[in-house]
Amino acid sequence: MHEKFYVKKLKELLIKSIEKYKNQKIALAFSGGLDSCIIAKLMIDLKIPFTAYVIGIENCKDFQSAEKAAKELNIKLKKITLDEKEIEQGLVIQTKILKKLYEENKEEIKKINQNYKEKLNPVSVSSNFPLFFVEKYAKEKSLISGLGADTILGGFAKYLKLSKKNSEKEIKKETSALLKFDYKEDLATAEYHNKKIIMPFLDKKVANFCLKLPYELKIKKQTRKYILIQLAKYINLSNETAYREKKSAQYGTGIMKTMKKLAKKKNITLNEYIRFIS
Repeated sequence: MHEKFYVKKLKELLIKSIEKYKNQKIALAFSGGLDSCIIAKLMIDLKIPFTAYVIGIENCKDFQSAEKAAKELNIKLKKITLDEKEIEQGLVIQTKILKKLYEENKEEIKKINQNYKEKLNPVSVSSNFPLFFVEKYAKEKSLISGLGADTILGGFAKYLKLSKKNSEKEIKKETSALLKFDYKEDLATAEYHNKKIIMPFLDKKVANFCLKLPYELKIKKQTRKYILIQLAKYINLSNETAYREKKSAQYGTGIMKTMKKLAKKKNITLNEYIRFIS
């Protein structure tokens, strides 16, 4: 089938997953990256009102990206600047939320070939930690996020270091773990803040469609999330937005940098620090 068929179909499925929330007040976790810009543009086209939030430490990369993208989309952006103390306090809460989740779901974690004791680590704690603060500060009860797109559509740089066969295998393995259990990490964090989290890329129909996509629509000639870039152009986002290079949330927000700093202050590794505060 032609590439455009897949792009149009993905747009159609994302719209269906988003439009059911049109009567709710929604906060958008907005980093200015490809995933959140696509969600923002679809919501604008659907005339769904929302408030965009970006969080991070002072002068972080995500502030720059989000401000540029918000200007292009002509949307209001709420910027939340975090200091070291607030990150430290939030980290203790986030770590305890995840520890409880893992301890209550040992068997489920075993089914995805992971060890619950090893699950609590800097990556698992930091990956959805930026959302912790959006949920904390957003007035809206519902929060929409582009979570999952990097996993199911080959967005991580590590996939490029593997052969096509191994990269495809890794994407399927990580997508399977995400859909079977890992998404619950985000649900648990949202529940702590009494918020509902909406993840269009993890909608059942969207995820199933993405799972069956040809590999070349995920990674094409070293271009990650190729189909999302084409979708961005199809819905009239600029080339700058479509091709904007962006780090993972924990790096773009400066949160990982702060976590390392906190561990260094105690003269321990980051892994040891996570265990220490849990």
